[in-house]
Amino acid sequence: MNILLYGVAAEIAERIAERYSLKMTSSLVDPGEPAGLQLIPPMSSPRQLLAFYNAMLVRESEIDAVIVCDRGSCDAVSTVQYCSPQGKFFTVSGDAGEEELEYAISRIVETKLGRVCAHEGI
Repeated sequence: MNILLYGVAAEIAERIAERYSLKMTSSLVDPGEPAGLQLIPPMSSPRQLLAFYNAMLVRESEIDAVIVCDRGSCDAVSTVQYCSPQGKFFTVSGDAGEEELEYAISRIVETKLGRVCAHEGI
């Protein structure tokens, strides 16, 4: 399982990884390896965006979720959305407090891990 986070503070990503026993990675994990959580660094240059886009296309079937925080804060978000596998792109509000943001990300991760249905608690 591969979960990618973009625009999320490293501290929140580390807590999520620890809570769900996910391995913090710098690249996608191979099938059969322990589940990984990758924090995507900010990208601004066309070269970085192209490299990211190509990497996503090559390993598209291995990506379980791409979670983006604060969609309006960065031009790269549209590239991240465009190269994310269909139905696996999620956004969370960057206006929320740290606790609310962590909760929203946790719900997405729990759904992907099969621990909760997306509509539970509504």
